Amino acid sequence: MLDSTTLLSRLDFGYPGLAAARARLDAGDRAGALQAVLDHFRTRSHPTYLFDESDVTAFDDPQVIEEADRICDHAIFGYDLGPVIDWHYNPTGDSSRDPEWLWSLVRHNFWATLARAYAMTGDERYAREFVRQLKDFTAVWPVEPYMGDTDSHMGFPGDAWRSIEGGIRIYTAWLPALVYFRRSPSWDQEGWLCYLNGLYDHAEFLCTHYSNHQHCSNWLTMESTSLFQLGVMFPEFKRAGEWQQLGYRRVVHEVRYQFDHYGVHMERTPVYHLVAAGAFLQAYRIAVLNEIPVPPYMLPILVKSAEYLMQLVKPDLTLPMIGDADRNALRERRSDPSLYEGMNLTTDPRDLNELRAFFRTVADLAGREDLRYLATCRLEGEPPAEKDYTLPDPGFHVLRSGWEEDDSYVLVTGTQLERGESAAHSHHDAAHLELQVEGEDVLIDTGRFIYSNSTWREWRDYFRSSQAHNTVSVDNHRMGTVPGTSERIRCLRTFCHRFEPGPEVALIEVSHNGYASMEEPVFHLRRVLWFKPGVWLVDDVLTGIGSHTYRLSFNFPPHRLEADPEAPASYVYHGDRVRARLVPLLDQGLEARVLEGSTAPQGGWVSYGYAVKVPAPQLIYTKVGTVPARFLTAIVHEGRGQVDLVDKSASGCTLTVHSDDKAWQVIAGDETQGWSLTRDR
Repeated sequence: MLDSTTLLSRLDFGYPGLAAARARLDAGDRAGALQAVLDHFRTRSHPTYLFDESDVTAFDDPQVIEEADRICDHAIFGYDLGPVIDWHYNPTGDSSRDPEWLWSLVRHNFWATLARAYAMTGDERYAREFVRQLKDFTAVWPVEPYMGDTDSHMGFPGDAWRSIEGGIRIYTAWLPALVYFRRSPSWDQEGWLCYLNGLYDHAEFLCTHYSNHQHCSNWLTMESTSLFQLGVMFPEFKRAGEWQQLGYRRVVHEVRYQFDHYGVHMERTPVYHLVAAGAFLQAYRIAVLNEIPVPPYMLPILVKSAEYLMQLVKPDLTLPMIGDADRNALRERRSDPSLYEGMNLTTDPRDLNELRAFFRTVADLAGREDLRYLATCRLEGEPPAEKDYTLPDPGFHVLRSGWEEDDSYVLVTGTQLERGESAAHSHHDAAHLELQVEGEDVLIDTGRFIYSNSTWREWRDYFRSSQAHNTVSVDNHRMGTVPGTSERIRCLRTFCHRFEPGPEVALIEVSHNGYASMEEPVFHLRRVLWFKPGVWLVDDVLTGIGSHTYRLSFNFPPHRLEADPEAPASYVYHGDRVRARLVPLLDQGLEARVLEGSTAPQGGWVSYGYAVKVPAPQLIYTKVGTVPARFLTAIVHEGRGQVDLVDKSASGCTLTVHSDDKAWQVIAGDETQGWSLTRDR
C-alpha cells in the first residue's frame, strides 16, 4: 500500500494533468515524478465533484468541534477505543455480538466530522487524525486477501471487505475527504500513497465484487455509484475508463430497476429508499457535472423518489419507521439518531441532516418549491398542493388534514413484495396503521432495533413481527411466509379496495394475502374511516376457513396508557399534548392486555435508533373462534368527539359518531357488506 512504484505503475502519464510528472519520470527522477503527482491531486480543478472548497466554508456548527475532539480521542460509537484504533475490534462481543458495529467502523463515516471541523477551524489536529486513521486502516485491512474471496463474511466480528462496505466508504467518506483535506500540510506522502493506492484497490475490488441482488438491492446501489464515481473522478488511473464504463452500465440499469413508476424503492422502507436515492442522485449529479449522458428516466425517477418521501412526511416532520427504519427527522441535526449503523450516508457540505439535504438538492435540480418547503422545515417554498396520496402498487396510503405542524395524519401500509424476493428489510406489517393527532404521534411503527447477524435474533424477530405493528396477527403465523420456504422469502400482496379522501369523512380500505398460505387460510380486510377532525374507526374483518386466535395490536409512543374504569377494555393514551381514547365496540369474547417493556412475553418496546430500545405501551386485543371474526375499534381525540354503539346484530351494528359539531349515523354491515353513513347534522 505504501509502495510508490505500485502507484506510479497504475497511473496513465498520458493524462494531460500529469504532464509534469511524466517529464520527471522520463528524466529518471522518480521521486520528483511522485511529488508532481501529489501536487497535481492537491491542486487539480477537474474532474468536477459534487462540491469544492468554496462550498464548505459556510458550514458552522460548534457541536461538530466537540464531536471531532472525541473522535481524535478515539471515542467512537459510544466506546473508548484507546490510543490506537484496533480496526478489527468489535466491543459488542459481550452483549449483542453485532457485526454491524465493526462494519460501521470501517465505513469511516466519522471522517466527515473531522473534515467539517477542519474546514471550520483550520486546526491541523483534525487533518493529522484523518491521515493517521487512513494509514492505520489501509495497513491492517489490505485488499489482496479478499480479491478472490466471494464470501460475504456476515458473521461476528465483521470485516472491512464486504462489497457494501467497500462501496459505502468511498462515496460517503473517502471522496469527500479529498475536498476537505487535500491542501493540508499534514497529509504527507505516505498518507497520499495509502489514499491513492487505496482508491485503486477499491475500484478493482468493486469491479469483481458485484452483489447483483444476491443480497439486498441497496448493496449494489452503493457498489455501483462508488465504482462509477471512482472512474469519473480519477481519470489519472489507467483503468479509470473501464471503471467508469462498468459503473455507468450498472448505475443506469439499477436506477430504473430498483424504483417503480411511483419512485418507490423495491425494499419498501423509507430509510433504505433514502439510501438508494441518495447514492443514485450523487451518480446523476457527477455525470451531469462532467458532461456524461444520463438516461431520460433518471432525473424523473429521482424526483419521484423525493415525492414519495414528501408524501410520507408526518406533521412533526419525521418519517414513519416502516420496515427496517429509524426515526428520521427533518428538524434534527442529523436525520438518523443511531450511534452506529445509521443511515446518514451522504456528506453534504452545508447540512448534517441527510434528509433535508436530499430534499434541497432535488428541489434545486427540479425547481420544486414543495420539496424546498420540507428542506427548510416550512421556512421557504410552498406546501405541497395535495394532502392525500395513494400508492396502491408499493402499498402506501396517506390522509392528512394539512401540511402544518398541528395537522393530523393517517397512514395505512400494505408493503408489497415480489414473488421470491428476499424480504430482508421489510416487516410483517400489512394493513399497519399509523396515526398522528395534531402533530403528535399516537400510533407508531416500533422500528427495527437490531439485525439477524447479532445474537439478539429473538429481538430481531419481535420487531419484525405483526405484534410490533398496528395490525392483526393470526395464530402467530409470519405474515406472507409459505410453508417449506425460507422465512426470508415472502410473497406478500395487498389490494386497495377504496381510497376516498373527503373534507369531512375519509376512507382507506385494504386487504392482503399474508395469511393465505396457512393450512386453513384467513383473509384480513381493514377499513379505516376518519371523521374529521378527531374520530377514527378501525374495522378489521377476518374471513376464510377454520378456528384461529386473532390478535389486534396497537403500539404507542413511550408515554402513559391507562385503562378506562368506566368502559371495559377501553384505554386512554396520554401524550405530551394529546389524549386519545381507544374503545373496542365489539367486546364480546374480547380479551385486552397491555405490555410495556416486557421480555417474557416480548412486547411493549420502541426503537427510534439502531440497537437502542425503550419501553412503550402496547395494547393487544385477542379473540379466539371460527371465522368470520371482527374487531371494531374507535379512536377518539378527547374533547373532539364521541362514538356510541346503538345496536348490534348478526347483520352488523349501528353507531352514532360525533366529531366536533358534526354527527353521523353509521351502519357497519356484516363481513360481506360495506358501511353506510348518514349525516345527522
